Amino acid sequence: MKTQFISMAIALLVLTAISGCSDGDNTTITIEAPTDESVDSGGGDIIGGDNNSGGDDGDGPSGVACPEGTSEVATDVCQLPEVVSADLTLVAGNTYLLNGRVTVGNGNGQLGDDGNLLDGTPVQSITLTIEPGVQIEAVSGTFANLIITRGSQIDAQGTADAPIVFSSTDDGFDGSGEWGGLILHGYAPHNECTAGGAICNIDSEGESGFAGGYDPEDSSGVLAYVIVVEGGFEFSPGNEINGISLIGVGAGTDMSHIAIGGNSDDGIEFYGGTVNVKHLLLVNNLDDSLDWDEGFQGNLQYVLVIQSSSGGGEAFEMDTQGTDLFLSKPTLANVTVIADKREGDDPFIFNFKAGSGGFFHNTVVTVAEGNATPLTTCVNVDGVDSEALVGTALVLNNWIQDCAAGDADQGTLSGANVSLDNGTIAALPAMLGDRYESMAAEATGLDALDWPGINGVFTESVADPDFLDSTTFIGAVDPDDSSDTWYDFVDGVIALP
Repeated sequence: MKTQFISMAIALLVLTAISGCSDGDNTTITIEAPTDESVDSGGGDIIGGDNNSGGDDGDGPSGVACPEGTSEVATDVCQLPEVVSADLTLVAGNTYLLNGRVTVGNGNGQLGDDGNLLDGTPVQSITLTIEPGVQIEAVSGTFANLIITRGSQIDAQGTADAPIVFSSTDDGFDGSGEWGGLILHGYAPHNECTAGGAICNIDSEGESGFAGGYDPEDSSGVLAYVIVVEGGFEFSPGNEINGISLIGVGAGTDMSHIAIGGNSDDGIEFYGGTVNVKHLLLVNNLDDSLDWDEGFQGNLQYVLVIQSSSGGGEAFEMDTQGTDLFLSKPTLANVTVIADKREGDDPFIFNFKAGSGGFFHNTVVTVAEGNATPLTTCVNVDGVDSEALVGTALVLNNWIQDCAAGDADQGTLSGANVSLDNGTIAALPAMLGDRYESMAAEATGLDALDWPGINGVFTESVADPDFLDSTTFIGAVDPDDSSDTWYDFVDGVIALP
């Protein structure tokens, strides 16, 4: 629901140039939820829809003043400052404009041995709060992005009926590469941090400053019922902003019901860290849907990936890179992938490389109808470093293999250089239903996932039994629960096939 006043607001703005790292105290941004009258949850599609936010009924001024620290650029349109250095709440009833980079706190500055910035300035602790139903729009055609720096937090708690939406300012939600994206920094471990060190400064993605540390339980705040679309600004070839980038983000961060659509680079990327996510939807992103590297060891559950026929990446691209201090080896459970690619791309769907591991439990992989590239292989294991992890830190457990087009062809599980079949792989049609649930008999009635037992059998596994559910079905959606449509919060923003 993009505001009818946004074009007038843009006309009043002078676009800012890309700025460097900002210093200052930690800042918290709070985004509040709108009233029922101020949110039209039945608006246009995110893909091919109309963005129209505005007054109490969507047709006029809301009468809600712009919060202190923002500036009014049009009726119901409030521009965020370049630097947020005091707690800020984005109240419902207004649209909030990103006119360039907005940095919350100063923790992306380089830190000295005392934990302060090099000039002695303490790291700020700022909270940005965003209320349910708030829409944040970035000026189209710019690198506009939002950075939550280490030491500060975002408190963005939308609801199923009033999600928080990040998009560009143009009409509809069906673009890509129209703005930057959302970047979170933290103090969690990253494998380029020096072993035994006290301070870590990792030069972060998207020219966003420094991140990283040594606290696996660090919190960067809360993201719940948050939708990010149309992003992916390219600074230079190979240097782009993902839909959501998480650099050294810790397990104290709460992320659930996250959707990313139409990003021109990766949908979401984890750079080290230990953050956990439940209910993650990735739709029509043009490079990899999900990417991790540099020692990511979090937990992800209920992940639904629907690839774009115009995209060139993998559903999952996985590597370690950085140093060999510790591997990337996250735990994933209840994953559904509908693979698709543009013509001429690699014929595989998952790509393990550069010494990455990963544990996949209760996963179904299938291929979209009419896909341009003849996909034939579920998993590519690239290089001796990743090959050496098979069976110890690279494990597939309970997997429906349907990795080629056509009901009679399920493709191959992996290349001849590795053997991943441990007796829990079933090559058969995925038989996805209207809810993206697998209706194959093999998808239900499994023994409940025993996370302490799994960690005992696979000594490299760092699955978190306190976070992960002990499910008995394969895929991101429970076939036996007709009410399981956890992704419905994107209705009116992202159109699902």
